[in-house]
Amino acid sequence: MSYAIGIDSWKWGNLCSNCFADPNNLGVDDYTHFFYRNPVECMELIIQQPAFWERRLYAPAKEFNEAGEHIYSEVESSDWWWNEQVR
Repeated sequence: MSYAIGIDSWKWGNLCSNCFADPNNLGVDDYTHFFYRNPVECMELIIQQPAFWERRLYAPAKEFNEAGEHIYSEVESSDWWWNEQVR
């Protein structure tokens, strides 16, 4: 099992940072260059990491404070997660 995405997973793009300029007169300084990776591949990599195996949570958890009020601290404590799991 591979625990690395690799240098080739990086993609790059350009974003016009001066969108109101004359499109025929845009120069290099009118663009912002950025690098990104596929977020799904990044999440798959994180999920595969043995260091995180003991901390993975799939079951919903309801958390309450001393007053009995529902605490929403993480995704597993949300109503959405609970509703998705019990469907």
